[in-house]
Amino acid sequence: MKYLFLTFLLVSFLFSKDKIDVNFNNLELLQLIKITSKTLGKKILVSQNINAKVNFVSNEPISKDELLDILKLSLKENGYILKKDKNILKVVKINKTKRFKTKKLKDYKRKIEVIKLINLDAKHVQKILSKIIEKREKKASYKSVIIYEESSNSLVLDGAEKEINSLIKIIKTLDKRKKQIYVKAKIVELDDVLLKDVGFKFGILGAKSYSSGLYTFSSNLNNGTALTFDTSSIGLEIPNLSSSLALGASLNLLNKTYALDIVSEPTLLCLNNIASSIYVGETISIQTGSTTTDGGTTKNIFEREDIGLTLKVKPRVDSNKVLLDIEAILEGIKNNNTNNNPDTSKKRIKTTAFVNNGETIVLGGLIEKRKEKTVEKIPYAGDIPLLGELFKNRNKSKRTKNLIIIITPYIVPENKDLTYVTNELAKIKILEDKLLEKLLLKLAKKKDKTSIETKKNPLQEERLQSYLGS
Repeated sequence: MKYLFLTFLLVSFLFSKDKIDVNFNNLELLQLIKITSKTLGKKILVSQNINAKVNFVSNEPISKDELLDILKLSLKENGYILKKDKNILKVVKINKTKRFKTKKLKDYKRKIEVIKLINLDAKHVQKILSKIIEKREKKASYKSVIIYEESSNSLVLDGAEKEINSLIKIIKTLDKRKKQIYVKAKIVELDDVLLKDVGFKFGILGAKSYSSGLYTFSSNLNNGTALTFDTSSIGLEIPNLSSSLALGASLNLLNKTYALDIVSEPTLLCLNNIASSIYVGETISIQTGSTTTDGGTTKNIFEREDIGLTLKVKPRVDSNKVLLDIEAILEGIKNNNTNNNPDTSKKRIKTTAFVNNGETIVLGGLIEKRKEKTVEKIPYAGDIPLLGELFKNRNKSKRTKNLIIIITPYIVPENKDLTYVTNELAKIKILEDKLLEKLLLKLAKKKDKTSIETKKNPLQEERLQSYLGS
């Protein structure tokens, strides 16, 4: 029966290339696959045994495409589907295909979500996410869209549900509250001569006006004191609190003895990994040139220049330590030049330091040398014309002033605010004052003892006089 059917089919095909007479009863489905493959000239892959029979009756010839449709319907009725893979047709079970389609439909189910950002700029996050989806969706059929809404600092996400859920996780990871760092700075001027006088007065060697000299002064000032304080009331976690207290007490001593002049005490509240800056100074007019009109009138040209100190700080928190990127720019005016126009000077310090929470960094090197003239005279007698010069004493001296920047970062604890930090720093200031008071008492006793020994030792007296003279 099968042989007669095949012969009839082939003869009909030769008779008419466009139409085929097809009628079959209880034909094995596998045989229908072979007939279709031969008739259409297509490769059909069957990877499993198919035990099914089909019937078909038609009162008119059918086309090749209709024969393919008959095969597809016959396969579907028996739990199979014909799937194209490049130039080959594959016979696949319907249940596998359904699972595949269900997964794809879930992946590309549309979702719209509005995310309000609290700690980050939504426009910046939009740029980051756009780069991510650009790489992910090169082969995707459904493209995600990210819209930035400025007034509410929000992002509108529209795309495949799976992709949008992934983007939401990224946003929540990024949009976390940043740590705050309270940066306390002191900009001070140290006078070399006065600092040396203070060192001699209290019997402290190593009194120099550069940054490391300030550390040496503090170390020698507190050497052997073994003064202890109850620091349990301080809520800030400061590893080297004793060193901070010693340096603070030293600065207070120098300020009280006029060897140190506090120019400014700026403070900055910074966010982690974000640069902050402050400017301390003034803007002045500087003549840059002049023009002469046709009438002979001279018109001077001026420009506004910033004269002062610019401090830039970028902190990065790592556990209880802070990495500080620091830049200090000092701009000033020098003496007038030959055209009677002032020259400006510019000095810059740029450094990176890794310090503990509450640890102080001292930056120096901004040195200014001055020539000073002083006149001492006897009251009234020194004011007599001509003869008054006999009652005057004129001195010329060179003084070196070092501008030093002292920076201390304090990490604001989580769930705390700036008020909490300033209150804790006020407690530390009280401890500094107590330490200075005890140090001065101890130094006074040391000075009295040194005076007695000096009277007994002429050689030591000579050395002290030599040190004072140097």
